[in-house]
Amino acid sequence: MLDLSLCSRVLVIAPHADDEALGCGGLMARLADYGASVRTLFMSVDGFHHYGLEGGTTFDQRVDEIKDVAKLLNFEWDILYPDQDMIEKLDTVPKRDIVDRFEKELNQFEPELVLIPSGADYDQDHVVTFDTAIAALRPISPVFGKWLVPNIAVYESPKIMWWKEAIPRPELFIDISRHLDRKQEALAAYVTQARPSPHIRAPESVEALACLRGKEIGVEFAEAYKLLRAVV
Repeated sequence: MLDLSLCSRVLVIAPHADDEALGCGGLMARLADYGASVRTLFMSVDGFHHYGLEGGTTFDQRVDEIKDVAKLLNFEWDILYPDQDMIEKLDTVPKRDIVDRFEKELNQFEPELVLIPSGADYDQDHVVTFDTAIAALRPISPVFGKWLVPNIAVYESPKIMWWKEAIPRPELFIDISRHLDRKQEALAAYVTQARPSPHIRAPESVEALACLRGKEIGVEFAEAYKLLRAVV
């Protein structure tokens, strides 16, 4: 059982800027209402060219979008690899380096809940993020000088559902019926990432998944998670 009211410090790990809003934007909005201190750690942010977008985006554009989303969802943020041409290249970084940086973040911030992306993904950046986060979050007692995160959950990424179900048999559902609008507003603030239907990231697609997850627990809209650890 996860009591959100007891999670006063929450760390969200996102491979790229918008993954956090797609996967757990509704939960982040709820946490903001609880007054939780939420910190988002983006793995890499660069200028990039995306399918369906004429021309490319710049690093400064992406940072401006993050600032707007951070205001909407009330979180602090940092980027591990800013403007270093690392989009879709995180698999070229030694995993030990990323694990060390995660551990430093965990020990300094001491989050009570960490949200990480699914590793069941065709995107190598997502897979690397999941694998290194799991290593950093391994259960080592605080008596040995390492912060032990009591609660860990995996958020799903709508874009990978054509390949396999992003969260096999969800174990944690978050009712976002009152927070879907804010989630959609945050996604819309990522202007360079916005795509019309039938793109999987289109507002209609986001609502459809939230509607499905909501119906699975008898509410209007929800987000689904796999619960990796919950200490009560």
